[in-house]
Amino acid sequence: MRLFFKIISVFLLIFASTSAFAQERRTAIQNITGTAFIHYYMSYSGVPYYNSDWLKGDVVMKSGEVYHNLQLRYDAFRDDLIYFNNNLRQSIIIDKESIKGFSLQHTNGTEEYFEPLYNPKFNGRYMAILLNDSVSVVVKYVTKTNQFNELRNDGKTAEFLHKETIYYLYNSEIQIVPKRRSAVIKQFAEHKDALHRFCIHNHIRMKNKSDIVLLFSEINRLLKSSSID
Repeated sequence: MRLFFKIISVFLLIFASTSAFAQERRTAIQNITGTAFIHYYMSYSGVPYYNSDWLKGDVVMKSGEVYHNLQLRYDAFRDDLIYFNNNLRQSIIIDKESIKGFSLQHTNGTEEYFEPLYNPKFNGRYMAILLNDSVSVVVKYVTKTNQFNELRNDGKTAEFLHKETIYYLYNSEIQIVPKRRSAVIKQFAEHKDALHRFCIHNHIRMKNKSDIVLLFSEINRLLKSSSID
């Protein structure tokens, strides 16, 4: 009798696991649409990806579904989000039209959130959202190619080069974040004294993204408080 119950318990466990696996596979195939990723011809030095290794992340669909802990890679050359489907053992480019946003969980514990921004300047490109407020701050990651003038011993004909540009969005305008904090303060001159004191007190350095976010968070606070007054 004990043996009978053990057999039944194992059967139920296997059945439950199989059903869960089948449901997960159905969901992944039916609700995430895309095309098979074709790997690059590796005659170039370097990688075209923002994150060269697969990172865990979440994908938020426009339909409302959220997929957690997917293996993701952002192709900053073609501006594609790629995920690795474990069931199919296949890299898939997710249709951008279906994506509201996605996140990447870096190995150092930080997380970045991306959204496709549809305006004349970005034209639907994925942008990392550093700050989402009246004055928003976003990062554009781009991979470009540089052709070699001479034939190399390793057979490489070009290299991938990575570049990032930080922008702020305010009143329907898009501006590159200046490299000097005095230039930022000048663009919000009505609060120049308060911002100058804030930068000195907080040792703001425009080389650090965290400091840029801190500065623009203070700019948002000052703008809101002045509108209330």
